[in-house]
Amino acid sequence: MNRRLVVVLAVVMLLLGATGAFAFELKSTTYSWMASYDRAGQLNLYVSAGFYYVGYDISGGPELGSFSISGVPFEWGLMGRALIGFGSARGTSWTDWGLAPMATLHWGTDFGSGLKFEVYGALGLGVFGTTGDYYSFLSGHGPFLGFAGAGGVAWHFADNFALILDYSYVGLTSTAGVGIKVSL
Repeated sequence: MNRRLVVVLAVVMLLLGATGAFAFELKSTTYSWMASYDRAGQLNLYVSAGFYYVGYDISGGPELGSFSISGVPFEWGLMGRALIGFGSARGTSWTDWGLAPMATLHWGTDFGSGLKFEVYGALGLGVFGTTGDYYSFLSGHGPFLGFAGAGGVAWHFADNFALILDYSYVGLTSTAGVGIKVSL
């Protein structure tokens, strides 16, 4: 099962790379080591997998639209995140989930020789829930309204791909993982 997932992900990455997913870099006019990696209307897909605190968690979501502010390459956009976590402890198993729209802010750097990094963060409100009774303070299984956040560092190793260290949080569900950002 895991081998099939890896093969499917590799094929999707190759197809996206072959179609030329039009990411771009815009150098700052004020600071030569700063850069922008997003443009207005660009679609960025984030997918990461990591550890849930008592199980595994997967997060992902699209991001639409970023804009430069003055000569400094800050961009903002809108992102949607979906999280699902599978937990098991004290003889019970459950699934936690969360969905949230968020506003994002990006700041990029380009130190040359393939050292292109971007720091991003996002905040919003979302809905979350659980399928189990592990959380004794929740009455029912959801949906509940809660704060949401995401953030991380992206290393742009190719024009349309970046390796990310990512953290996402919606209500009670969170993940810290490694993944990929694909710019379309």
